[in-house]
Amino acid sequence: MTKKELIFKNPFGALGIDCDDMINDGGLGAVMARAGIGKTSLVVQMALHAMARGKNVLHVSLEEPAQKVNIWYNEMFTNLADLNRVEEPQSAYDEILPHRMILTMNVDGFSVARLEERVNDLIEQGIFKPDMMIIDGYPFEEKNRTDMEELKALVSTIGSFALFTVKTHRHEAPAENGLPVQLNSIDDIFSTLLQIIPEDNTIFVKSIKGTKAGEDTAVLDPETMIIR
Repeated sequence: MTKKELIFKNPFGALGIDCDDMINDGGLGAVMARAGIGKTSLVVQMALHAMARGKNVLHVSLEEPAQKVNIWYNEMFTNLADLNRVEEPQSAYDEILPHRMILTMNVDGFSVARLEERVNDLIEQGIFKPDMMIIDGYPFEEKNRTDMEELKALVSTIGSFALFTVKTHRHEAPAENGLPVQLNSIDDIFSTLLQIIPEDNTIFVKSIKGTKAGEDTAVLDPETMIIR
């Protein structure tokens, strides 16, 4: 799969989302779902698309080791390559892989200051400057609005875009605004919100906030977790 082939297969086209516009806006986005429904698969698809566009993606994992994160990328790329009957997929993967870096941090000791220090070290040493950050496993229940505002300021200073995964729970009633309680009182800080909703044997992806919010729906393949 060449970069060009990946570029013209925007995984979020069905939701009316232009990935370049989203990344370039320097804001925050989130993918919301219950555990095991496909949050990480979805953000990895977005990361792969961004990498194919020549964007640098810093994947910050607060719960899983780098080896497991790497497996997610390998498996998702393999599924995409198989779906598109790509010849020499390893060569294509090797071409875009330099645009990704995995950074693991202990969720218990996570703070904006620690993240800022790690990212600034990468930038100042000329190692890696992210255009997009994925923050997987952020403890929304333990953090407050000030923390999120500080994160947004950091993202803006770097000139990046940050995409979070938000774990919701079946037993929790939504907030008054209809969103998961984890985002209650901070949803205005986000420019893009996507929600994964399983219904019967189908897994839907809906745009809750952002371009064409509430208008378009996509579907995740239950076997490969590739967005249709």
